[in-house]
Amino acid sequence: MRVEDLKLDELLEFREGAIDFQGRRLVLHSADAFAQFRKDLHEMVGLDQTQRILTRFAFFWGQADAAAMRRVFKWDNVLELIKAGPRLHAMQGVARWVTKNLEVDAAAGRFAMEVVWHGSAEADEHLAVFGRASRPSCWMLAAYASGFMSFALGQDVYFVEQSCRAMGERVCTAVGKDRAAWGAEINPHLRHFQAADIKGKIQSLTEQLRRVTKELRRSAERLSTLEKPPLVEVRSKAFASVLDLAMRAAPFDSSVLITGESGVGKEVLARFVHAHSGRNRGPFLGINCGALPETLLDSELFGHKAGAFTGAIRDHAGLFEEAAGGTLFLDEVGEISHALQVKLLRVLQEREIRRVGESRSRKIDVRILAATNRDLAEAMRQGSFREDLYYRLRVIEIAIPPLRERKEDILPLARFFIDRLRARLKLPALRLGASCIDYLTAYPWPGNVRELENALEHAAVLSRNGSISPELLPSNIVHEAAVRPMAGVSRTLDQVERDHIRAVLKQTGGNRTRAAEALGISPATLWRRMKVMEP
Repeated sequence: MRVEDLKLDELLEFREGAIDFQGRRLVLHSADAFAQFRKDLHEMVGLDQTQRILTRFAFFWGQADAAAMRRVFKWDNVLELIKAGPRLHAMQGVARWVTKNLEVDAAAGRFAMEVVWHGSAEADEHLAVFGRASRPSCWMLAAYASGFMSFALGQDVYFVEQSCRAMGERVCTAVGKDRAAWGAEINPHLRHFQAADIKGKIQSLTEQLRRVTKELRRSAERLSTLEKPPLVEVRSKAFASVLDLAMRAAPFDSSVLITGESGVGKEVLARFVHAHSGRNRGPFLGINCGALPETLLDSELFGHKAGAFTGAIRDHAGLFEEAAGGTLFLDEVGEISHALQVKLLRVLQEREIRRVGESRSRKIDVRILAATNRDLAEAMRQGSFREDLYYRLRVIEIAIPPLRERKEDILPLARFFIDRLRARLKLPALRLGASCIDYLTAYPWPGNVRELENALEHAAVLSRNGSISPELLPSNIVHEAAVRPMAGVSRTLDQVERDHIRAVLKQTGGNRTRAAEALGISPATLWRRMKVMEP
């Protein structure tokens, strides 16, 4: 650390009703009020006792600042630490220091410093209430310098003011020396510094602050761990259990299978696991296995050699190689073919891959997370998914419940999305109207979290004054049939979902792509659900 790197806005933290200076609380004082305090002290206890009180106050102040500088920063050398005292004094508005001479021999315990103080606030205070002085009056400046340098060097150092603006001089000047260098000359000044073990108090305070700072840092690390994505308040026990399981699984390289309906946030949870793992400095790469044909997916995952197939004009590294040191997320893993299932099983067993068109194997270093909205156990029983691959992927299974089963999370999620939309859409006045809450919490959300986010963005784009009201939400959400069962009729969730899908399809004129976007699901998922709906 070098003194020129000190910045006031990095040293101080301004909070409502408090200013924090690296673990110590600061309070801003008026120079006029302090001048009156100086005058009142003089009238109550006399000039000599006033000097002693202010000297002891500033000596403690200087030592405390030096202790903070030594505790917080690693200085390049002792000279940089010494120069931090003048820099802090200038930042705090006390005076601007100019060093005319500085000699330090830490090994021999020698210190000598000559300084000029420009614009001393203390001189101004004295002139304001007493007029011109007959002797140097920047007692606090000299005491602060003495306290800071004494603590920085670990030995007694004293500054004595030589000339003062309060006496009519152009600037204030002072000389600082170690105790031995002063000799008997310093004796008349020592009585102003006498107090009960100031240095011991400072060292004790520093140790306390160091312990408190360390504990605060640990707490901050724990909080930052909890606050990594998703940054949403979790109210439901069901999803709290999901996050707890994800946190426990994250530090290990075991394969994780994340299951749940489309739109529940499987990729978000996969990123959560990656962020809390030892691989979080590596890449997180994902691919939707159901969105690509087999040959293209094979090339994307494993890479290919130039000439392996038409269009392969150069060697290409696949995602297993590109994700080295990090995590590869395989979404919709239940959609891959038998041939790719065999290749994926080999990757999990041998931790090596072969590019398409190559005969040699390459070792890989990647953690695999997979996700599916299919019932893989049923697919395994039907023979469409390999049993050995299923158990390799499912070392740990995390099942994310659908949003309709954790209604407590709907409102926190909605508020989180509103905050994000406010920034992304540059709508500073955007807010969720209270009249929307009942609609949001009553709706079954067949498209889950993704549908909720899309619905709120739909409303945000249409809002005129920044307030999201029910009429701005997609019509199916506020439609009576989709929100609540008809009087005297009990409907299953499947029936509600089917009615909702039909309503969205009607609203989009039968356009499945737009309907899938409105529902927050993929066209393939919508097609599968429509097949189930057919009589």
